[in-house]
Amino acid sequence: MKHSLEILFLILLSCVFLCFKPAKAQDDFAYSESWLSMVHYHKTIGGYESTIDTKNFFLSPHGKYNPQEELSATLDLFASNQDEKKCLFPARYMLLRKNGLMDYEFPHCNDLEKFYKDLQPAGITLLFTDAYMNNPSSLFGHTLIRIDTGRKGTQLVAHGANYGAYTGDTTGVLFAILGLTGGYYGGFTVKPYYDVINLYNNIENRDIWEFSLDFSEEEKNLFVAHLWEVGQAQSRYFFFSRNCSYMLMEMFDAVRPELKLAEKFPVHAIPLDTLKAAYNANGLIGDINYRPSRQRKIKARVSAMSKDEKKHLIKVINDDDYDYMLIPEDMRANVLETAYQYVQYRYVAKKLELKDYRQKSFRLLKGINLSPKNEKTEIFEEKNPVKSHDSMRFEVMSGFRNGDAYQEISYRPAYHSLTDSEYGFLRGAEINFLNATVRHYDNSKKTVVQALNVLNIKSYSAIDELFAPISYDINIEVQREENPLTGKEGYNGYAFGGAGASYSVNDHLLLYGLSRTYLAYGSIIPHNHYIGVSGAIGALTDVFGLRILAEAEKVFASNSFGDKTKYKIDSAYPLSRNTALTTKYSFEDNRGRDFEEISFGLRVYFY
Repeated sequence: MKHSLEILFLILLSCVFLCFKPAKAQDDFAYSESWLSMVHYHKTIGGYESTIDTKNFFLSPHGKYNPQEELSATLDLFASNQDEKKCLFPARYMLLRKNGLMDYEFPHCNDLEKFYKDLQPAGITLLFTDAYMNNPSSLFGHTLIRIDTGRKGTQLVAHGANYGAYTGDTTGVLFAILGLTGGYYGGFTVKPYYDVINLYNNIENRDIWEFSLDFSEEEKNLFVAHLWEVGQAQSRYFFFSRNCSYMLMEMFDAVRPELKLAEKFPVHAIPLDTLKAAYNANGLIGDINYRPSRQRKIKARVSAMSKDEKKHLIKVINDDDYDYMLIPEDMRANVLETAYQYVQYRYVAKKLELKDYRQKSFRLLKGINLSPKNEKTEIFEEKNPVKSHDSMRFEVMSGFRNGDAYQEISYRPAYHSLTDSEYGFLRGAEINFLNATVRHYDNSKKTVVQALNVLNIKSYSAIDELFAPISYDINIEVQREENPLTGKEGYNGYAFGGAGASYSVNDHLLLYGLSRTYLAYGSIIPHNHYIGVSGAIGALTDVFGLRILAEAEKVFASNSFGDKTKYKIDSAYPLSRNTALTTKYSFEDNRGRDFEEISFGLRVYFY
């Protein structure tokens, strides 16, 4: 009897062990990095929350917040006969089967199989495009994915996968408000890569950098399967946080959880910063390829031309009846090929009607075919963006304002100033966001917020014989100032916008001239506001690595408080990729009262 009881106890103990082991394994896996990354969970104060917002991505009513219930519901789904719903979650299936939580067969899925057949995935490539200064949502550049194709031939027949906001027809202030507050939903779209090239390379004239991802065959298939899953869902889109770049980091984490890329960007995600995070991740980035825009290709060809070649090129472009035989044989093919590319550029930019485009193209192609071949290779100075300075900046300065010593610190979350090293950035472009300065004055013993630069955008693109872009700047800021008559101090808000032209003397000197319109409001301004216009001229130069920005401006205002003559010189000398010494000087003449500042300091960049 005793022996029988011992056997019965062992049987019951074995049953308990067998029954509870899977449940225990399931509970552990629900909070594993693999599962949390696959469903895009991140930790919150009270638990977990998924980045995905649409209900169809979750199988449990509480799946957005409960990893354990969502895992249980997923296992229940694959144990059921709901084949149509199973087809929506191939990546979850691959993950769960790999980890031994189930051994069911995946159903036949026509739409999923067509998706794979269209893509024919052979690899994954991360793409980074330059900033597009004419679109507020693309000022910081853009990242997207290319699904490399297994088809023979060029990767132009591959597919690009882009995460973006569905903004509809909204523009202006409403566009900015909704984008900053999550008023849009975002999602993934897949389109042929040649469409991506046409948009970014040809229409928006943005260079593209291609970074192949060193994924294994299993990881590549898991990525494509997960792209299918998230392609059925949407998330709240925030321009500075949960944007195109952040979601790609979550996608990479879903495939390789140990990367933990998304957690590096808890507050804001700038495309260039996420690119650097991926680049610095161990074993993620493979080969790198540079694809210059059509405009850059044309400029490269022109810059390599002799004076005579340029002279003939301008005549060919401006005179439809120009006799090509007047061009020397050894120059003709290069001149006509460059002119043909320029005609293509103008047509894509909608600066040329279809009829004129066809006539000009046909005549140029005919001339090229009849010319002796003299192929010239475009030479580009490729400046890999991952080697540029980081986007956040901390600056410590010490100086004097009308003889009063002060010390100040500034913090800028993003992104790039004209006096920062331009390596990897657009020449003549500046984008600063929420740059805050706190200053302590020695004489008065006061510590004050000296300035808050909400947004500062500059685009000083040089005009030449072929291209005539408009230079412009936009600025919104709050400054602590002193009334020159009363000596009273207070805060004034300013907004201005300017337009004009820039000219590049050489590779190291850029000149610009702008006309600006001012709006000002503040407690120490008579009648609390004024409007004004100004004329400004400036120069941006690089001398032995020292970046110098000098500007003179005369402001004419509706209020005498706003009538000013201003001069400033800012300079920075890089010590390394992410450090620089800086000097600033400014002089302002307002109603006979001069304000003069000079300061010296150190900049440190990071992300």
